Amino acid sequence: MKHKDDEKNEQNWLSRLFLRSWRPYAWIIAVGFFIYLPALFFDFNYLDDNVLIIDHYDHISNPDNLPKFFQEDVFHTPLRGSYYRPLLTTSFMIDALLGGTVPFVYHLDNLILHLLAGVLLFLFLARLGYRRNLALLCSLVFIAHPLLAQAVAWVPGRNDSLLTIFVLLSFLAFLRYLTYRKWLFLLAHLLLLALALFTKENAIVTPLLILLYLQFIYRKSTSLMAKIYFVILWGAVILPWLFIRAAVLGALVGTADFQIFRSLWQNCPALLSYFGKIFIPFRLSVLPVMRDLPLWPGLLSLSLLVIALSWSKHRRNKYILFGAAWFLFYLSPSLIQSSSQTANFSEHRIYLAFIGILMVCLELDWFRDFAVVKWKPICAGLTLVLLAGLNIQHNRVFQDKTAFWRNAAQTSPSSAFNLNNLGAMYYLAGNLAGAEAAWRQALALNHQEKLVHNNLGLIYLRQGNLVQAEKEFQNELALDPYSEVAIANLRLLANLKK
Repeated sequence: MKHKDDEKNEQNWLSRLFLRSWRPYAWIIAVGFFIYLPALFFDFNYLDDNVLIIDHYDHISNPDNLPKFFQEDVFHTPLRGSYYRPLLTTSFMIDALLGGTVPFVYHLDNLILHLLAGVLLFLFLARLGYRRNLALLCSLVFIAHPLLAQAVAWVPGRNDSLLTIFVLLSFLAFLRYLTYRKWLFLLAHLLLLALALFTKENAIVTPLLILLYLQFIYRKSTSLMAKIYFVILWGAVILPWLFIRAAVLGALVGTADFQIFRSLWQNCPALLSYFGKIFIPFRLSVLPVMRDLPLWPGLLSLSLLVIALSWSKHRRNKYILFGAAWFLFYLSPSLIQSSSQTANFSEHRIYLAFIGILMVCLELDWFRDFAVVKWKPICAGLTLVLLAGLNIQHNRVFQDKTAFWRNAAQTSPSSAFNLNNLGAMYYLAGNLAGAEAAWRQALALNHQEKLVHNNLGLIYLRQGNLVQAEKEFQNELALDPYSEVAIANLRLLANLKK
C-alpha cells in the first residue's frame, strides 16, 4: 500500500524524474558507476590484498580448496589466526578464476557489490516505511559518500559490502515473513544470516536489532513465545558458526576473552571519530591509529545533530533509537582488537553501521516536506555533488601502493607501521633515499617496530656497506629471533663475503 505522501509526490517533478518504477535503481547504479569508474583501473595496494590474493593465488584459484576456506583463517595462517571469513576468500576465488591476478576483475567485483548494497538499502528503507524519495536520497548518499570509498576502491574492503548485502537481504526476508507468514521467507532469512556470519563476525548482532525492530517499530504486537521461537532459530544458526569459528581460530573472538571489554573501553573514542567523519568527511585516512584520530568533528557533529533532533517536533524517538542501535551494534565489534598499540580504525569498517546514522537523520523535521519545498531537493542535489567530488578526489589514494601508503603515513604520522610500509613502497620503486628516511622516522616512533632494521639492512646491502648491513640484520634478530627474512639475508650476506 502506497503512502499518501508518495501518491502526492508522483504528481511532481521529483517523482517523475527519479521515483517511477525502475528509475531509482538506475540512478543508484549510474551515480555509483560514474564515481568509481576510475577505480576499475587501480592497482593492488599491498595491504592484505598481496597476502590474500597474490601470495596465495595458487591456493585460492583452485576450486577444490573451497572446503579448506572454511577450515582456516582468512590469511591461511597455519597456526590458527585472528579472522574467520571464508566467504571473502570464496569471492576472491571467483575473481581469480575469472581474471587471474588482474586487478581490474577484483575492482569490478567490488564496484558491483557496492551498487548492489545501494539498491538493497533503497528497498530496505522503503520497506521500513520511509518515503521513496527519502529512501533514494539516503541510498545515493550511501553510494557517493567518500567515507565508504575504502570498501569499494580497496579490494579487501569488499568484506564489508558483502556483509551489508547479506544483512540487508536477511532483514528483508524476515520482514517478508512478518507480512506473509510463509516459512520459506523465514528459512531464507536464516540462510542469509548464516552467510553474513561466514562473511564477517559483526553479523552476530543482527538478531538483537531484529528484536529491537519488533519491540519498537513493528506495528503489530509480537508475543513473547514468538520472540522465544525466533531466538531458538537464531541460536541454531549462530551456535554452530561459533563452534566452527572457535575450532579454526582457537578462541571465540580471535583474542583472549577477558580482553573484550577492555578493548571496547580503550577503543570507544573511535566511535566518535567515525561519527564525525560522516558529517565532516575531510582528511580521511586509510589506516589511522588511535593517537591520530580527530575527535572534535565527532563532538561537533553529535552536538549539532542532538540539537536538531530536539527541535524536530515530529521526530519518532523509536526510529532514532533503532538507528542509533544499528550504528553502535554493527560498529562496536570492530573495536575489539588484540592490542591497543597496533589497533587501527580503517574507514571501511563503518560501511554497514553508516546506515544507522542515515535512519537517525531521516527523523529531522527538515525532511517532512522534502518533495514539496523545491529548494530542499536542490540543496540535497548540491550535497550529493559535493560528496561525489570529495569521493573522486579521495579515491586517488587507492590508485597504487605508493599513494595508499603515503596517505597512511601522512594522515596517521604516529604509526611506525605505516611509515615502515611507505618505506617499503619507496624501496620497491627504487627511491632508496625516501625509503631510508621513512624507516628512520619509523624507528624514531618505535625502536622495536619489526622489519625496519631488516629493511635498512637491505639498503646498506645494495650500497655495498656489508658491515652496516650485517649490523641491521642482527638488530632485527634481536627484536625477533625467528625472523625468516633476517635469517635469509644474513645467509645471503655470508655468501657475499666468501
